[in-house]
Amino acid sequence: MGVGTSLTLRPPVPMGHVTGVPYVVALAVARELGARARWPHEVVTPAGEPLVAVDARAGYDEDGVFVRCDLTWDDERALAAPALERAACEGVDAWAADVAAGRAAAGPLAPVLSDYFDVLLGMGERVEVLRGARVIGRGTLAGVDVWGRATVRLEGDAQELEVAPEQARLRWA
Repeated sequence: MGVGTSLTLRPPVPMGHVTGVPYVVALAVARELGARARWPHEVVTPAGEPLVAVDARAGYDEDGVFVRCDLTWDDERALAAPALERAACEGVDAWAADVAAGRAAAGPLAPVLSDYFDVLLGMGERVEVLRGARVIGRGTLAGVDVWGRATVRLEGDAQELEVAPEQARLRWA
């Protein structure tokens, strides 16, 4: 990933809901590009090749809560940063309106979870759960909840493991 753009977003949502921003941005960018998303918030081609990485960091300053969202992609993709920025801003604005209307009472992704599933690549596929470089589990991606946690149905014992992006990552087998 070589080029990109950065956005500072200030969605008027409860502080606990800002964790939804990178998912919403990935969803909006995927729609803009006619692409798919891969958990947690990477935009990929329908074949699963990386298109746009979405990285977000939240903070607080004199103007309140903000989320800095970095979008990066390979040089040869020749993507239009202004179009991606517009899509991201519009997506976050629409999501924030849904949150304000009470549609996110269950969790930050509740208003967009159905749409996220529609573009999510990898549901039902075999994955490895990695913490650092170590495999801590193998199984099938079974779902994503309203907080953005992935559920992996582990091999053998049919137990489920829930992981947040800050705990582990998934590698498709």
